[in-house]
Amino acid sequence: MTDHPDLTKLAKPFPASMVQEKPGSFKAKYVAHARVVEKLLWVVGPYNYEITQLIKSPDGIVEGCIGQLTVEIDGRVSVISEVGDVEENASAKNNGARAKEAASDAFKRCAMRLGVGLDLWVNGTPVLHGALCSDELPDPVEEDSGDVA
Repeated sequence: MTDHPDLTKLAKPFPASMVQEKPGSFKAKYVAHARVVEKLLWVVGPYNYEITQLIKSPDGIVEGCIGQLTVEIDGRVSVISEVGDVEENASAKNNGARAKEAASDAFKRCAMRLGVGLDLWVNGTPVLHGALCSDELPDPVEEDSGDVA
């Protein structure tokens, strides 16, 4: 068994009942923002998350942000920064709603870098959780195309 119990819990795939699929042609799988928050709080307790930069168009419309998540996992403090964006069809929203959407996207991307929901991003069979449970990384089953949600 691994000496990374927090990471093992974070990497455990979400139950199928919590996984949703975005409408449209892309069909990306996702879990609700609140489920990611619950998992982080359950496994590691309090954490810090902040928006370090809002990204705006020349017209002042919020298009995205850079979020930073600071969390202690298995006795090590990790600081993860990620970019979050606003869905293309969100043009009618105000800047506050757009910033909130971008912040949620960046937060979930930061959490993914810590293993939370990573199975939803993997093309093929996710291996991290199983590898952490067995201390052995299996051979890849199929090649990952590198696409990200």
